[in-house]
Amino acid sequence: MELALDPKYTMDFAERLSFAQRRSGLGVQEIADRLDVSRNAVSTWINGRNKPRPRDLKAFALLTGYPVLWLETGEAPHGGGAPTGGSLPGLDSNQEPIG
Repeated sequence: MELALDPKYTMDFAERLSFAQRRSGLGVQEIADRLDVSRNAVSTWINGRNKPRPRDLKAFALLTGYPVLWLETGEAPHGGGAPTGGSLPGLDSNQEPIG
């Protein structure tokens, strides 16, 4: 079992970004290109050396499909918990659950 999926383990901000990036199937360079930031900037976010600006975090969330709230706090929208096998809701462009 992946440590990140263990309900007893709480990921920090950088680990949640890394998790979302890996689960999205997007590479660091692809995220950087789509967000119009440097590859180094995305790497520093994922490695915990720096945090993205709010607009970059929202764009990262939309790109990877993970809610901004979860990326920031580890809490899923509307009272859910951490993702288990990618079970967070699909989101629209306003970061609201679809359906």
